[in-house]
Amino acid sequence: MLEGLASIITEGYHTLKEVTCVEDVYDLIDYLTEEVKYNYPHIGCKITCCNCCHGLHPPFITAAEWEYILYYIKDFPEIIQDEIVRRGRFYSQQYRDALLLQNDLAKGNIKSMQDMEQTYKTLSYALHEATCPFLVVDKCGVYPVRPAKCRAHGYFLVQIGSSIRAHTCLPEVNKWEEYMQEQNHRKLTMPLWNVFETVISILNPPGSLVSVMPIWLITHIRDNKLLPEVDPNPEILL
Repeated sequence: MLEGLASIITEGYHTLKEVTCVEDVYDLIDYLTEEVKYNYPHIGCKITCCNCCHGLHPPFITAAEWEYILYYIKDFPEIIQDEIVRRGRFYSQQYRDALLLQNDLAKGNIKSMQDMEQTYKTLSYALHEATCPFLVVDKCGVYPVRPAKCRAHGYFLVQIGSSIRAHTCLPEVNKWEEYMQEQNHRKLTMPLWNVFETVISILNPPGSLVSVMPIWLITHIRDNKLLPEVDPNPEILL
């Protein structure tokens, strides 16, 4: 069965060469996650929890991904848009220093592995009570247009340095450990997130911002209203 999944993933990599927009990448990720779920039914992501929407987890996303979200929420009733603006402002007030540190991380200003590890420790502590501004009663308020990394969470592998691990939270990692012990091997057949991340970066305007969703939200608020168009490289004033 996993041999079939491996073929599907390989075909997915070839399909990536033909995509023309971020939405094409989303469709492919959604298709592959369904195939992975079919082969690994113990995965709880998208079904039993929203751990990835809390703490340090709100993802770094590109201008093209934010564009889909902004245009989606601009169709919401004004009262809901006002609530989104309020949430964005609250997040920036509560976690200003952490947001600036995350932005330094995204820009590559933190170089050494030691400094990076310390940064993640600092952010994990600073954001341990944070919640994605788009999470409403433990449900994603922008689920149809959620970013690629949110779609891939739990169903992809990710390469960090020389190591490859499951792209998921600690409770799911523990479930994977139990699964691999039962199987008597540590081989996992899953797509690699880094490949999709590279393609998405190519589909974005050169030099455009890559940052966490709260920063995209905050930089697109003017006079307590959401901007009508995407600024691909907004000035960050917190």
